[in-house]
Amino acid sequence: MLEKGFLHHQENENSKHQKLASVVSKTLLYLGAFVLISAFAYLLFNSGKSDMLIGMIMPFLFAGLGLILVSWLINRAYSKLRR
Repeated sequence: MLEKGFLHHQENENSKHQKLASVVSKTLLYLGAFVLISAFAYLLFNSGKSDMLIGMIMPFLFAGLGLILVSWLINRAYSKLRR
């Protein structure tokens, strides 16, 4: 199979997928961290209405945590495939 060139580019394809997964994982991590930090900053700057804002900001907090969790899962899945 190697003589015919069928398995020659297999490592290159895995490398591309790992690079893409790494970029997506980092992007989701940074986006999730930005959402969490901006939600907490908004809550901090508008602390006078904090009771009303908690219910409004809660979806953003869950979204930020969800993005960070998905980033961690992608990173973990592709780190296991490398071994």
